[in-house]
Amino acid sequence: MDLNAILKKFSEFKYVEVREHKISSAQFFVINGSPAGLASVTHSGYSVRAFKDSAMYFTSSSDVEDLSPLSFSLKEWEKGYSVDQRTSGEYTVNEKEKIKDVPLEEKQKIFVDIANSLKNIKVNSRIVSVIFSYSESVEEKNILFEDGTTVHGLVPRIHVSASVSMVSDKASATFYEEFGGSGGFELIKIWDIENVLAEKIRNVDEVLTKGKGVTPGRKDVIFSNMLSGIMAHESVGHPFEADRVLGRESAQAGLSYLVNRNFGEKIGSDIVNVIDDPTLPNSSGFYLIDDEGIKARAKFLIKDGKINELLQDRFSAYKFGVSSNGSARASRFDREPLVRMSNTFFMPSNFTFDELLEDVKDGIYLKSYMEWNIDDLRIGQRYIGLEAYEVRNSEIKEPLLFPVIEGTTFEFLSSIDAIDNTLKFYYGTCGKGDPDQGIPVWMGGPNMRLRNISVKVRGYE
Repeated sequence: MDLNAILKKFSEFKYVEVREHKISSAQFFVINGSPAGLASVTHSGYSVRAFKDSAMYFTSSSDVEDLSPLSFSLKEWEKGYSVDQRTSGEYTVNEKEKIKDVPLEEKQKIFVDIANSLKNIKVNSRIVSVIFSYSESVEEKNILFEDGTTVHGLVPRIHVSASVSMVSDKASATFYEEFGGSGGFELIKIWDIENVLAEKIRNVDEVLTKGKGVTPGRKDVIFSNMLSGIMAHESVGHPFEADRVLGRESAQAGLSYLVNRNFGEKIGSDIVNVIDDPTLPNSSGFYLIDDEGIKARAKFLIKDGKINELLQDRFSAYKFGVSSNGSARASRFDREPLVRMSNTFFMPSNFTFDELLEDVKDGIYLKSYMEWNIDDLRIGQRYIGLEAYEVRNSEIKEPLLFPVIEGTTFEFLSSIDAIDNTLKFYYGTCGKGDPDQGIPVWMGGPNMRLRNISVKVRGYE
């Protein structure tokens, strides 16, 4: 249907966005080498979000005839919207090998073979299970605004999740590894999934069979790219969502430690810079124009250790007296655009990894985690290490059995004194809103050294 015909029904409103949103997806599982649960589904429909006199109206349907204004006088959350310049245009992600050209059964066979190969790796632990979840999607958006601005986006994505359970005479563990990005089926080869998982299985086997107990105390801790990635997303990205700071997410996902704090306030060491950037090629959170017509750009959330800017859409920006920085996204046609992360990461510095080890006499290298927790304000946090190693006299030594790292966001950010020159990203599905909106993102960063952090034994109080 012509979006202009829908737009005409809402001519009385000052702000109108009409969105046609289609996601074609497919998924399957491979459980211990056996294929299972192959399915395809398409979510397609239209939505309209309109604003007038401090009231917001949102309607959605797969049937365009259902899209019409209703009379109402309820004053909603929004008080106004920023009048930033919209950008007409389109963005697409190219596929070197089109996802749809490879049959699902052929894709499933690839992961059956990988699973069977991994199950036969010779390790001292017993590999209990190897489970793959594969999903692919092509997301297409067409958006029309009241001023005639149009946006078209087309993003194909792939996501692979692997779960491996292992047990030894000493301990057991289940680890998860996720791969994701935007592009075609060529991503599967780029990710080198079998070799990545084989290496991790061998590392976890070393931990389960040779890992020694942790001596609790305050130590220097080196966070890997994976740990800095989850910290960037959970400890910085979420609390820097402007609508969360304003309290809109309080019932669903908590508040933010930035309430009553000021821009320019120092919350980390000088070396700390955290960025959210939707323009990264082949990223899971890729887009070039947001769902409110604002051109996407990199946002420095923390700059030189100081609060720099929040993730904003038009309606939160109005309340803060700033411009939108293009952070509005909706997960599907029947969800409203919200302030969302895209690809959130710590910025690398100029140290090498070996330089991070220097001066560490008694510490821990935390390569991966098996569990993480954080409170509703995003202050108190806890990580249980999986691939973890003792660092003694500047060298990585024996594996450690599940060290627990605890502290606050401010303590962690302020204790970072060295960041290396690597940058690695990990897939994530970011949840938010009511009804819930899960969207694909990347979280990432370099390896980082944190000084004098609390380390506990699992179960130790």
